[in-house]
Amino acid sequence: MPKLQQRVINGPFGPIQVSHDRWPSVVARVQGAGMPTVTVVPDRDHGAMNVNGQNVPIRRKSRTRTAVLGDRTYELRATSLRRAELRRNGVRIADARGSYRAYAPGSTIPGLDARIDWSQGIDPTDVAVAQSMVLAFGAGAPGAVLRTVFFWVDNFS
Repeated sequence: MPKLQQRVINGPFGPIQVSHDRWPSVVARVQGAGMPTVTVVPDRDHGAMNVNGQNVPIRRKSRTRTAVLGDRTYELRATSLRRAELRRNGVRIADARGSYRAYAPGSTIPGLDARIDWSQGIDPTDVAVAQSMVLAFGAGAPGAVLRTVFFWVDNFS
């Protein structure tokens, strides 16, 4: 059984606890004071999300991931290789910056090292869902050149 790892991230409403396992089945949980508990299965292409026991559908279109939670629509939109913006109902709520390590071979949680700068007017649900989306899908989108470089590094090292 994989060992559970934990990390504490500073959030706008206090500490956010991120618990995750690694391989073979990666599952991460985000929780904090006043926040709903969000569980995600990280994968840049086909991640899954659950908020307080409710499955949340995730749609993928090009470089955007969309999660619909009640009357809120959250979008994680890649703006460059290591940058993304998070929106709730079309309004920007945060900017995320990823690390190069997230694209390295063997990286199982794309947004574990990402940094998020929060906007004003957010609530704990926004933080929980947005932090989970960044964790699951990463901040930014690896371009074809970077994917090719890491393919060769992974296969010939």
